[in-house]
Amino acid sequence: MILYFDTETTGLYPGRIIQLAYILDDGENAVGKNFYFAVDYIEPSATAVHGITVEKLRVLSGGKTFSDHQDEIFDDFLNADLIVAHNAKFDIGFMIAEFKYLDRVFRYNGEFDTMKFFTPIMKLPRHTTAAYKYPKLSELTEFAEVYSYDVSVATNKIFGGLSLGYHEAVFDVTAMYLAVQKLKPRYPQLVERLSMKTSADGDEN
Repeated sequence: MILYFDTETTGLYPGRIIQLAYILDDGENAVGKNFYFAVDYIEPSATAVHGITVEKLRVLSGGKTFSDHQDEIFDDFLNADLIVAHNAKFDIGFMIAEFKYLDRVFRYNGEFDTMKFFTPIMKLPRHTTAAYKYPKLSELTEFAEVYSYDVSVATNKIFGGLSLGYHEAVFDVTAMYLAVQKLKPRYPQLVERLSMKTSADGDEN
């Protein structure tokens, strides 16, 4: 089982997760789960990106917090053979923090970062140094020839509803998932990498 996930947050460090969306793929079926978590404050700069306010979040979450869903989330991540994210360090860092607030240790079996994996493949120029720049999710989906319409159709199928666009967790995780599926036939090393229960840099968790 591979778990693809994305988060939206109240801001950078420190911050809280306000939306968590993930897709559980067992090789035959893809099942989506989406959670909203009530918080007391969201940085204006974060709202400017994802469009979520405290008031809107209160409605979307039904007043429930991360704590209310902690057991289901913990079990899903632990039971997955591999968790996948675009800029995994960011999302995993927030997951670690959320469980730390609950006096729990966030556990998973292995991680894979699509951003780092595709950097040397896409070879996007970085103007300040000789190294290649990390691709944005939108750049990865463009590279994979996955378009907004494709993502909208897939979110309806996987999550049972349409999404709003980039910087919304359901849309972003579905876009990443579709990009990975589309690129598997082109890059055998991607298939091999996804079959490994190791982190993006090869370290066992």
